[in-house]
Amino acid sequence: MRNCLLFLVVVVTYFDVSAQTTSSNSNQLLWKITGRKLKKPSYIFGTYHSNDPRVFNLSDSAYSTLLRAEAIVVEADIYSMFAELDTRSKTPNFQFDAAGTPYTTSKRATKTIYGSEDGRPQFLDLYFQLLAYNLRKKCYTLESVQDQLAAYSIIHKSRLLDLQTDSEKLNQEKLMEVYLSGNIERIREIMERQLTSSKDAYRWMITERNFIMADGIDTLCKKNSLFIAVGAAHLAGETGILQILRERGYKVQQVNATFAETPTHAVKEINRQNYYTYSDSSAGISIQFGGKPIHKKENQLEEIVYREMGQGNTYIIEIESVTKNYNLSKYIESIFNAPEKTKIVDITLENGIHAYDGLSYVYGTGHCWRRVFVYKNKLIKLSCYGGNKFMSSDRAKRFFDRVNLF
Repeated sequence: MRNCLLFLVVVVTYFDVSAQTTSSNSNQLLWKITGRKLKKPSYIFGTYHSNDPRVFNLSDSAYSTLLRAEAIVVEADIYSMFAELDTRSKTPNFQFDAAGTPYTTSKRATKTIYGSEDGRPQFLDLYFQLLAYNLRKKCYTLESVQDQLAAYSIIHKSRLLDLQTDSEKLNQEKLMEVYLSGNIERIREIMERQLTSSKDAYRWMITERNFIMADGIDTLCKKNSLFIAVGAAHLAGETGILQILRERGYKVQQVNATFAETPTHAVKEINRQNYYTYSDSSAGISIQFGGKPIHKKENQLEEIVYREMGQGNTYIIEIESVTKNYNLSKYIESIFNAPEKTKIVDITLENGIHAYDGLSYVYGTGHCWRRVFVYKNKLIKLSCYGGNKFMSSDRAKRFFDRVNLF
C-alpha cells in the first residue's frame, strides 16, 4: 500500500469574478466540456498530487466551477484507500525531563509521502474529495484501486520514485514551477522524459490510464455536471484526456484563470464549508473535523478516524460500551502503555468528568497523545499523533478540548 501511495505522488486548478480581476489565458489547468447533447457543461482540472501551499492558489474560475458542480470526480477513492495508512516518513523521537515531561528531540517539519508538515493538511486531490463530502455533493472515481496498483507494478523500479539526489530534487522543483505556470504540455513532456528509465512506464502510467479515465468521464458527464480532478500530466498530448474527449465528439475549451482582488462568493462559500461535523447520539459526542472521518464499528467497539494525509496527522476516537461499575483506574496503565519515564495525569474536564491525559505508545504507530474517560457507560479513548511539529505543539489538547459531550 505504501508503494501505491508513492505511485500516486509522482503522477503528476480555475467562473465567478468580482469588480477587479486579473486573468491568465496561459494557465491551461481548467477546461470546459460541452457537446454530445450534454444538458450541462462539465469541467476538468489538472492537479498536482502535493500538499505544497502553492498548488492551493486556486483561481476564482476553479472555485466557481467547484461550487456549481453537481458532483466532484477524482482519480480513485484515495480517502478510503488510505484509511489505515500513516503517511509520515518517520515517527518522532521523544526524551523526558527530570519531571517526566516528554518532549520531541526535533521540531523540524516531518516529511510525508505527499509533502511535509509545512504544507496544507491534505494534498490537493484529497482536498477535492473531502470537499465533495463537506458540500454534500456526489463523489465519483475514474479508476479502481486495482487499476492504480497494476500501473504501479509496471514502473516500481523507476528512478522517479527515488528522489534522493540533488539533481532529482531539482527536477521535482522544476516540475512544480511548470505546474504553477499551467503549461500542461510541458508537464507531460517532463513526465514522459522522467519515466523513460522504466520500460513501458509512460504507457502504463499515463497513456493507458488516460483512456480508462476518459471512459469514466464519458459516462458520468451525461448524468451530472462535473468538476473532474485528475493529474495535470494526463491532460495534454495526442493521447491525453482532452484529445480523447475531442475525438469522441465533445467540445473542449480552455477556461481562463481569473483572480479577483477581494474574495468572491464562491471562495467564501467553499471556505465556509471547510469542515465536517461528526455526531454520535448514543455516546453523546460531537466534534468538527477538517473533513469527513472514517467510521468503523465491530461488535461493541466503534472507531472514528480522521487523517490529514498531507501533514501526516491522525485523530482517533474509540468508543466501547462498559458496565456501570467499570473501574477505569484499574485499567489505565494497560490502556496507555506509557513510556516508563513519563506519567499519566489525572484531570477533571469542564463538565466534572474525571479523565486521564498522557503520552501513550501504540505498536506500529509509535507515540501518541491520549485522553481517556468514561461517559454514559462508554469508555472513550481520544488519540492523536503526527510529525515533530504536531507532537511538540498544543494541537493534541486542542483536539481533545474540541470534543463536545451532550
